[in-house]
Amino acid sequence: MKLFYSPFHTFVHKVLVTAHECGHWDEIDFVATFPFKNLDGEDQGDAYSIAAINPLDKVPTLATDSGQVIFGSQAICEYLDAHSTARKLYPAPGPQRWDAITRLALGDTIFETTVQMVAEQWQEPEQWNIRVFESLWPKYIRSLDKLESQAPGWQGFDIGHAALLHAISYLGFRAEFYEAKDPIHPDFRWRDGRPALSDWYDEAIQRPSVTAFYNVDFSGDSSAQRCQQAVRDVLALQKENKT
Repeated sequence: MKLFYSPFHTFVHKVLVTAHECGHWDEIDFVATFPFKNLDGEDQGDAYSIAAINPLDKVPTLATDSGQVIFGSQAICEYLDAHSTARKLYPAPGPQRWDAITRLALGDTIFETTVQMVAEQWQEPEQWNIRVFESLWPKYIRSLDKLESQAPGWQGFDIGHAALLHAISYLGFRAEFYEAKDPIHPDFRWRDGRPALSDWYDEAIQRPSVTAFYNVDFSGDSSAQRCQQAVRDVLALQKENKT
């Protein structure tokens, strides 16, 4: 399998956690993909484009050994779990499953809207749409407070927990490392007033599925040429298998 993804390991990637937990880590060819970088290192180029195999031209994108392409992190995680050779992250149908996939939806929404705030801050501060921040922050605060109340009762580790690691780590990374200060919460720390969630997080990031990559530099070939060769390999597999 080939996984096209952006190898920024300063936050926890839900798909990478799932791949490791489900026993696929050593089966995957990790292809570094930078959607906003071209051959000259300038923004908005297409040197890393994967549009030939994913019309959305987005990561993560998974290509199976037959050339079938699966994109969208939730779809990829479900595929990896369905073919697990180790543990399962999706519980069987019932209350535990609905709880897990509800946390999955919550984590994914927090992550995706945090990306939206980051994109807003790529502009000069005077161009920021303040309503983006005003509309999102109350949702984050309510969500984190709800998770704080739930964390003491969590048992095991499921897809919802993987999604929360993804979301919380990126929310924290944005607040700590981006130079542009948030206009609503310039000194935001998600841990403040949330000891149970903080303790859970600190324990969860010690899992092998997280330590395998979190804050570990990508060591493979991250060139655009390597990315485009991987795309051609997938297209060749599709032609061979008529997928």
